[in-house]
Amino acid sequence: MATQYVALIGDAVASRRLSSAVRTRLQSDLRAGLNQVNRRWRRGIAARFAVTLGDQFQGLLTGPEPVWEITHWLRAEVPQVDWIMAAGRGPVHTPLARTAPEVDGPCFHRAREALEEAKRRRLVLAFGGLGATLGGLAEYYSALYWGWTPRQRRAALLLRVMAPAEVGSRLGIGRSAVSHLARRMGWRLVAAGDQAFRERLAS
Repeated sequence: MATQYVALIGDAVASRRLSSAVRTRLQSDLRAGLNQVNRRWRRGIAARFAVTLGDQFQGLLTGPEPVWEITHWLRAEVPQVDWIMAAGRGPVHTPLARTAPEVDGPCFHRAREALEEAKRRRLVLAFGGLGATLGGLAEYYSALYWGWTPRQRRAALLLRVMAPAEVGSRLGIGRSAVSHLARRMGWRLVAAGDQAFRERLAS
């Protein structure tokens, strides 16, 4: 059986509506963020993450385990827009190369199909070739995301990747205000759902 990889693709929502200056900053921050991803998660990367088509990116992973951490870290570090991210599992039909845009195969095709489906259904996270259960979890995740206010969405992204004290610093509020915000968002239930999602990804 051919080696199975996981392609991860991201697309910035409505980036063409941004001003030229903001879009330039977005692309600069995305490139810097992807450079950090390539360093931090290098052991799980088969072909490095790179920018494609200006406001899109793609990378190739050896398995699905880093998907959760990478997607949330990038959302937190490049927050100017909402991101649709899609992962697809399968083989590759070209030799592995230094960067993912130089590689192609079914894993990328499935990720792109999942991305297009996510755009039609207003999902922010989608999967192809990784099982039906993850599809249901992605629907729950996306409904929760769009049900929050922009401030709550930002808080949720930060709470998923850093300590409450640092979240407060990023949001310009105190730690007690972060706790109050988390309670209003039902964060204990969210965290339980996140854990189930992560466990399914790793299985």
